[in-house]
Amino acid sequence: MLPGVYPPIVRNVIYPVYRGLRGDKLISILEELEKSQWLSREAMEELQWRRVEQYLQQITTHVPYYRELFEREGLRVENIQNPSDFRRIPLLAKDDIREAKDRIVTKDPMRRGDASNTGGSTGEPLYFFADAASSVPRRANTLRGMRWTGIDIGDRQAVIWGFHLDRPFRERFTSGVKDYFSNIRYVSSFDMSEEAMERYARMMKRFKPALLLGYPSAVSQFAEFCKARRVTGIKPRAAMSSGEKMFPHQAELMRDVFGCPVFDRYGSNEFATIAQECDRHEGLHVFNDMIFVEVIHESGRPAQSGEVGEIVVTDLLNLYMPFLRYRTGDLAVPTLRKCSCGRGLPLLDRIEGRTFDAVVTPEGKAVGGFFWTYLSRVVPGIKQFQIEQRERTGVIFRIVPGPEWKEESKHELERKIKENMGSAFGVSFEVVGEIPLTRAGKFRFISSKLGERLVVKSKIHKAKVTGETKGRLDCIIVDEDLLALSNVAPFERVLLVDNTNGARVDTFVVKGKKGSGAIVVSGAVTHHVHTGDEIIIMAFTWSEETSGFFKNILVDGDNRFVRFLTEVHGDTT
Repeated sequence: MLPGVYPPIVRNVIYPVYRGLRGDKLISILEELEKSQWLSREAMEELQWRRVEQYLQQITTHVPYYRELFEREGLRVENIQNPSDFRRIPLLAKDDIREAKDRIVTKDPMRRGDASNTGGSTGEPLYFFADAASSVPRRANTLRGMRWTGIDIGDRQAVIWGFHLDRPFRERFTSGVKDYFSNIRYVSSFDMSEEAMERYARMMKRFKPALLLGYPSAVSQFAEFCKARRVTGIKPRAAMSSGEKMFPHQAELMRDVFGCPVFDRYGSNEFATIAQECDRHEGLHVFNDMIFVEVIHESGRPAQSGEVGEIVVTDLLNLYMPFLRYRTGDLAVPTLRKCSCGRGLPLLDRIEGRTFDAVVTPEGKAVGGFFWTYLSRVVPGIKQFQIEQRERTGVIFRIVPGPEWKEESKHELERKIKENMGSAFGVSFEVVGEIPLTRAGKFRFISSKLGERLVVKSKIHKAKVTGETKGRLDCIIVDEDLLALSNVAPFERVLLVDNTNGARVDTFVVKGKKGSGAIVVSGAVTHHVHTGDEIIIMAFTWSEETSGFFKNILVDGDNRFVRFLTEVHGDTT
């Protein structure tokens, strides 16, 4: 690995020359932002509102979607004179953007957009355009936040982030050159194996980053590794959490292992940095000279100080594809407190996570991440955990066991959960080797599927039952070839619909002899489905997990594959 560049050379030579060649005004914008942040809260709100008025005038003039929306709702820009009037504008959801298509893109010929996308925590992508003119002020805003942590342009940074290791060579080479002269080293949160973290530790000991930044789940996992292996020599001046909700125990671990202050930052692909802690750690300052942020209570009114609400963002920088009162799906707690640092930027008391980062009881009680992380710490031996909720009646508690894990600990966990959630609340435990990351390389402690639908993933049509067995296992045994063609995994739960007698049986699949055409029912399934019956075999998944893998196959009287009934990308038969 090449050594890092001397930070003052980057700060005073390389960076100014680079910005000069680009012909932008990033340095002057940064200086302006650093001055305006000290305005009083009242002066800051007045400045922000003037920008909101200009923004509304622009988008209702040049963007068909908003022109039509205002006409439909009977709204006029000149009548929106304060935040109360502003809240008459309907909220914008991801589905609204998808349905609007190019009608939500400006027709102003002077504006240019850059294609981007976000998967968020659900992995469901949203494709959008960022205003090309917004990249420089967004970058300046990020640098402003960095300076709050004591980190300046050119200081060495190590970043643990979600990117794939198999990127094209040209992309890796271009990024590598840019990162080298920016004094940034990236490592992938997709690979947090012991071997990978050994490499990361060796790199950081040589590189000596001033800042360690990344997903809190990944940075805290790396901190745990360093603590267990007694790795020394990694002493950044600051650590920063971004991309996920940071829990108190993660911040405590990072402070303990790396011996530096830990800062929380909240942002998104759509808007870059939205809010961040300063060195007083009294809440997250909202960058309202860039964006207009509301926190909306579930009742639809603004959340009061101390109440949980959903973060709704209006991006004042994106006039190419405007996000007006956009629902982020993230939860936060606003506060009227003023930070002792003296900045006029308002505060969020804390970020609560995603709207689905809570477990809900049948009575409607919502229990967020703090309870579950606390629970995982008071019971020894839990290396990693995940809570999945599919019904309000209970959860699945997945555990990656550590050396101290004991099976009887399940009883203690169940007792504590029922004490908090109610005696009728169900808990089932799964002890697993690992818990997969999201497609963005993040880790979800709570995976709620309450808002999703159970959808058909796989179908085998007109299959004929070739035999019955009175074995002890209640299942259906299916030719391995048919399982592969229909995307059904061995031991997956399936529904059998008997076209001959109308029976519907819930069971699971066992792999049969490859190429045999055998479909054999076993155990209690034989009470309802018999040899010679024509059946449909269906497997299901949650709507979040669908990604183009639906298979719908037709077989003949000998259970031989005939054709796909639904066209699937990549199928050639």
